[in-house]
Amino acid sequence: MKALVLAAGLGTRLRPLTENTPKALLLVDGRPLIYYSLKLLQRHGIKDVVINLHYLGDLIQKELGDGSKFDLRIRYSWEPEILGTGGGVKKASKFLDHDGFFVLNSDVLIDVDLKDLHRDHKKKKALATMVLRNRGQNSSFTPVWVGRANRVLGIGEDETLAHKKGVRPFFFTGVHFLESRFLDFLQSDGESCIIRQGYQPAIAQGERINGYLYDGIWNDLGTFERLRDAEHDLKSGRVRLSFL
Repeated sequence: MKALVLAAGLGTRLRPLTENTPKALLLVDGRPLIYYSLKLLQRHGIKDVVINLHYLGDLIQKELGDGSKFDLRIRYSWEPEILGTGGGVKKASKFLDHDGFFVLNSDVLIDVDLKDLHRDHKKKKALATMVLRNRGQNSSFTPVWVGRANRVLGIGEDETLAHKKGVRPFFFTGVHFLESRFLDFLQSDGESCIIRQGYQPAIAQGERINGYLYDGIWNDLGTFERLRDAEHDLKSGRVRLSFL
């Protein structure tokens, strides 16, 4: 299996830290953020990785090289103009497997079992499987509505689903597994959002989108506060990652 790690973002919420350093290379407990995603993949036996690049991408490529220091094979998908989560996946697809592939954000700290995720995906015969966490009542994250057998019924605010019996709100962690056919929902050129132009149309057409429910370690390191919390958690030993 192969994986795509998304690292093309501008990191605007983390300026001025990201004025001269791409977000993927910001240090947390002495390691660049993207190292955590790469080590997670390596721990679960995924050797072939594609990284999409745009903002200060040359620094990321210089740091990671061909991936041999991680026991990985890394290739790069360059975006002269930033393409968003959907466009980035579409452009990188030429490097990825026809039998499906993982997609991870480079700024997420997570310790999910990717092998179990893949087994669940295949068992459900899904077009895509999203790793989801319990959203609770007051979450600022976009709700992902999950029904029977953990099928995703909708993404975004939806009063009908919110009041439907047996439907629960979760949120997306930034880790998912996609069948190559999912790419048919994404436009061929230009910027696009994988939620708006990928998942939502697929759900509307009745495709099986699976929710893999996860309650372990997770942190989206896109803000100063979350970076600070992750630094403290790792240094203090409060958070221990199985792949380090």
